[in-house]
Amino acid sequence: MGQMETEVLIIGGGVLGAVVARELSRYKVDVILVEKEADFGWGSTKTNMCIVCQGADTLEFRPEYHRSKLVWDSMPLTEPLCQEIDVPFKRVGELALIRNNEELSKFQKLKSRAEKIGIGSHKFLDQETLRQMEPHVTRQAIGALYDPNIAIVDPVRLTIALVENAGQNGVKVMRETEVLGISQKVNEFEVETNRGPIKCRFIVNAAGTSVDRIARLVNSDDFVLYPIRGYVGIFDKNLGGLIEHEIHMRPDAPGQMNIITPSVHGNLFFGTTMQPARRGDYSTTRRIAQIGLQNVRKIIPDLSEKDIINSFAGFLMFRNWEVGWHECVVQASLKVPRFISICIGYPGVSAAPATAREVTELLRREGLRLETNPGFSPFRKAPPVFNKLSEEEQMELVTKDPGYGHVVCRCETVTEGEIVEALRHGATTLDGIKFRTRAGMGRCQGGFCTPRVVKILARELGIPEEKITKKGRESRILLYKTKELLGAEL
Repeated sequence: MGQMETEVLIIGGGVLGAVVARELSRYKVDVILVEKEADFGWGSTKTNMCIVCQGADTLEFRPEYHRSKLVWDSMPLTEPLCQEIDVPFKRVGELALIRNNEELSKFQKLKSRAEKIGIGSHKFLDQETLRQMEPHVTRQAIGALYDPNIAIVDPVRLTIALVENAGQNGVKVMRETEVLGISQKVNEFEVETNRGPIKCRFIVNAAGTSVDRIARLVNSDDFVLYPIRGYVGIFDKNLGGLIEHEIHMRPDAPGQMNIITPSVHGNLFFGTTMQPARRGDYSTTRRIAQIGLQNVRKIIPDLSEKDIINSFAGFLMFRNWEVGWHECVVQASLKVPRFISICIGYPGVSAAPATAREVTELLRREGLRLETNPGFSPFRKAPPVFNKLSEEEQMELVTKDPGYGHVVCRCETVTEGEIVEALRHGATTLDGIKFRTRAGMGRCQGGFCTPRVVKILARELGIPEEKITKKGRESRILLYKTKELLGAEL
């Protein structure tokens, strides 16, 4: 591949890189978005708890913190954005449980501070009202602080939708494109990637857990980040009706979380154990799972280990772990002109819309000309989700495309038609199909549908089944056909 040229190069296809790309597509700006993975949102974005907060749920949100301002400015923007790009957004509300007078005093301070900054939707609930709203909550709770505005989204689908809409409006998107080096010239950068060089005038570094590594490539690492690993467990959908709200309580030990939340797809998520760890170590252990279950049972006692169907670990990058989750990185380099780094840490999804606007303004200050794109369309239509349609709509879809009448994933009722449509929208891997359609996310975790999905991928991509991967690169699902061993020398 020969050298490519663009005005703005965005490095990283997580939610922050995607939302910046979509925001820049409002203007007549030549933009390329590169992502090193085979699909979008597979880094820190994927390990999100799916919660859209409003920056008043903990005492770490204060007016003097840049992160807080980005979250507050994003509050009125997130729901309209999700509506425009056809991504599920659901307000579930938040219940912060209170077990004693000490906790009550802390939450009174939080409510007072929220009212001072204009977030005055909180109210205290007594024990009887709390149990009416959440009958399964622990009886140790004497009440709760209620915030009706907390919402949930699917962060990966949000990211994919943002990238698709940006692409519809002219942004060039490149997957499996890893940045290997950056050379600074007088008025431009030359970026070396595994797919060839890219010449650009501006760089937006949204590389997630690699944001500081990318900055070092051009001596622009004028910030220090700390990798913090968190654990998230997922309960089976059969517990989906157990709670209606995001519920949390103050942890009993430092570095832990006691939180459980619904998801837009019906599963319950719970999180615990946020501690500094070696970057890139995504391992989970039975011990961590047991700690997480023990903590979440303090909120909802009627939970069992047998109902956990999966778990994962992920990293957030914080600017100063020692004093709390206070700050983020959204800044033009102090050393290198036209180089902007962004890293929110927690809560990246909640702060994304305002971050995109701020980055666009930083680019303007750095010299990027912003002229409105008259052809910009903010709307993107999501592919149909078969199990969300009425029976009449399902029959109409099957009549148009019989593939929608073939259920491939029984746990999530995902059809062949949806998988083929996901391929048309850019999926090339097993995980690409999973995050777009949920095939493999049910109780059996792909035990039934994986061979069938592999066959469809191979057929539609026109490659042997042995070439299909889980998540790109060398992550092949099948190494060889069984009968090939019969002729092999042992």
